[in-house]
Amino acid sequence: MTRTSPSTEMPGGLGPYEVWNFGAGKHYVFSAAQKSSRYLTALAELKPATRTGPDTSRTAADPLVRVWLPTLWKSDKANPDLFEPKYIPFILRGSEKSQGAVVNADKLRSWLLDGLAQENLQPFLNSVDIEQSRFRVGLPIAEAAMKELGTLEPTDPKWQPATRILERIEAEKHNPEPRKRVTIFAIIDDGLPFAHRNFRDASGERTRVEFCWLQSAKADSGQTSVLFGREYLRAEIQDYVARYGDDEDVLYHKAGATQDTEGLASMIERHTTHGAHVMDLATGYSAEREEEPAEEIRIIGVQLPNLVTMDTSGVGKDMYLLSAFHYIFDRADRIADGYGIDRPRLVINFSYGYFGGSHDGKLDIEAALSELVDLRRATRGPTALVLPAGNSFLDCMHVAVPEEKFRSGGGEVAIRWRLQPADRTPNFVEIWFPTDLNPLGYMAEVSDPREIPRGSLPVGDNTDRICTLFDDNGNPIGQLSVDEHKGHCRVLVVTAPSEPGDENYPRVEAGRWTIVIRRDGSAAPLGDEPICCWIQRDTDPADLRSGARQSYFDDLDDERYNLDGSLRELDTDDALVHLFGNLNGLATA
Repeated sequence: MTRTSPSTEMPGGLGPYEVWNFGAGKHYVFSAAQKSSRYLTALAELKPATRTGPDTSRTAADPLVRVWLPTLWKSDKANPDLFEPKYIPFILRGSEKSQGAVVNADKLRSWLLDGLAQENLQPFLNSVDIEQSRFRVGLPIAEAAMKELGTLEPTDPKWQPATRILERIEAEKHNPEPRKRVTIFAIIDDGLPFAHRNFRDASGERTRVEFCWLQSAKADSGQTSVLFGREYLRAEIQDYVARYGDDEDVLYHKAGATQDTEGLASMIERHTTHGAHVMDLATGYSAEREEEPAEEIRIIGVQLPNLVTMDTSGVGKDMYLLSAFHYIFDRADRIADGYGIDRPRLVINFSYGYFGGSHDGKLDIEAALSELVDLRRATRGPTALVLPAGNSFLDCMHVAVPEEKFRSGGGEVAIRWRLQPADRTPNFVEIWFPTDLNPLGYMAEVSDPREIPRGSLPVGDNTDRICTLFDDNGNPIGQLSVDEHKGHCRVLVVTAPSEPGDENYPRVEAGRWTIVIRRDGSAAPLGDEPICCWIQRDTDPADLRSGARQSYFDDLDDERYNLDGSLRELDTDDALVHLFGNLNGLATA
């Protein structure tokens, strides 16, 4: 007997990813180190209140629940309690251990509200309606990386400008034809070799890295300038270089940069890393390449946790990424003030992608980054964010459903989704309806490879709804949801892995699944904008051994090869799969 789940309303303020990660999908999303942690990363989209003054209507019900803020950039230094952005990253400590295995979505929402009600947060939440705010909750922080600071925010770093650079800047001021201007370049990536020779000056003794934050390094209990992980300042890096020379293996070991807190091996101990490649391309100097020393390039590095790199879907990285931007903006201001630079130029490179999202600049993390970049441009100086276009052009990851497909299909369209065998990670498909469409009268249904329906939901009944997908034995193997996201109606389909790391957990059947979108006679037709679908990235980064295998849209009408056997790089007429439209979901603003 096939079991179908009745739909329920989604907990207010949370999204379908949170419901999956802390519900039916809790067995598949966290590593062993994170499952034993009670520190959750979160991002809040704050909603303004109609009242004025702090909200005193809610007090924390659970004294064990607490919130800390990572370094937050303040554009108005004269009014440090004034915090303009409506998106804030924070760390939530729950009242129990083993979050990934214990916490359900309702308890999670209660913790979030209790945490943000604490008294010392009121200056930041003045005139904010916490109850109506929206939350994205991501991957936990390993306990060994977290510091329970006695203050709400980290303290100032003990950083001083380099005398040599101050002298150079002063000399340039008197140069009738200034040749060089200090530019701050920030890298957000994995495996950053912050002490490498290519990031020093011509002498090889002085590093150009002013700040480097390793977000998942083992916490130094004596350091309070970052909330989690460990920070390295220029003087400290130069001291390590002086003591250990060019033996980077020893240097990083002595510096504590290789201490694993996630149950994953250290990226910096590998022969090559993505972060090393990108950092050298952007800011590297090498005499062997006959390059000119670039002392005017001052570097800020943020190394993301390995788990963020391992989870290629990008679902859990929002707090880590937004806190990295706040840190970079704050440290860039300190560099500018220390060296007396007016309107300092800042370039940030973030070479990560996100396949899902609304692709209109309104995704939570994309909107949060745009908000910060716009604010810095308006208040401090030129700011550029460099993002990749994406690597999924030929991977059958995007489907566009126009109006004519419904007309020719008798009011329904079937989207075939191929799930891989031996896949150890969940799979996600996002289906976005046009912004100007009232989707009332549309229905989404999911069937397995045996064409057995596993769940269905109406689209457009003005409530965010969710249902669980079950296998033949009544075990939860997926989730179907409908929610409204900033003017878009989104359908999300999630499945369990086809081969979980623990054989005791339910698994999904590999093969060609089908997502059917149908509409009745009362439904409004689509306009010029189609219904768009994107599969989240699900690949296995080198050496991390996540066991991920990428699912894809299996469209029989799509011509993938030319007559000579080469890959076809044009869209096929009448096919649902589109090559164009696969732009990185973080790069559409």
